[in-house]
Amino acid sequence: MKTVELLKSALNGNFLSADEGKHLFFNAPTPELMWTGNEMRKQRKKDNTVTWIIDRNVNTTNVCIANCKFCNFYRIPGHEESYITTIEQYKQKIEETFRLGGDQLLLQGGHHPELGLAFIPIFSKNLSIYILNLSSIHWALLRLLILLNWRD
Repeated sequence: MKTVELLKSALNGNFLSADEGKHLFFNAPTPELMWTGNEMRKQRKKDNTVTWIIDRNVNTTNVCIANCKFCNFYRIPGHEESYITTIEQYKQKIEETFRLGGDQLLLQGGHHPELGLAFIPIFSKNLSIYILNLSSIHWALLRLLILLNWRD
């Protein structure tokens, strides 16, 4: 695969395969990817409008049992520095997000063995007025998978 040919193909509106995307990821210089992406945007947005989403990551807890090698954030269950974000803290963080022009929330953070599925409706009920004003709310996939393994 040739990087230049793949970038030209993308500029011509052709979809790239996963292997072609992987090739570009590992081989295309960042400035060339940026230039190509900007040109593709210009083709699709004739008025030259650029938009973005302001979102916020909020950690539900720093208690975690996942043991990710890169994480310097987590605390083991029972650690003196462990916490669970309260509903009031969520409200404050969501209000701050709105004040700064944000409208999207990503819930992530630790994987607490005692925060089972009951956490989701409690969260949703207590923050429903805020949730309705968000464009989207996302739970980190691993967080959901771990929550689903605990039965309340």
